Amino acid sequence: DTLGPTHLQTLLSMNNLAIVYHHQAKYDKAEKLHKECLQLRKDTLGPTHPDTLTSMNNLASMYDHQAKYDKAEKLHKECLQ
Repeated sequence: DTLGPTHLQTLLSMNNLAIVYHHQAKYDKAEKLHKECLQLRKDTLGPTHPDTLTSMNNLASMYDHQAKYDKAEKLHKECLQ
């Protein structure tokens, strides 16, 4: 049995892989996966679910590490709303 693309464990694995890419400085891959995970979590869990906010924060942190401060700030502020 497969879990499917929106199963919580699938989304957790996607998030974790994006973090690995981030730590490896593979920012293009990390960004793509972070964004995909964030959108799937928004669609599946809603915009205020803790897992969705975690994905948003992870993407913001990646932008911060790349000195893309405007993008990071916007996402961090969105997490707080």
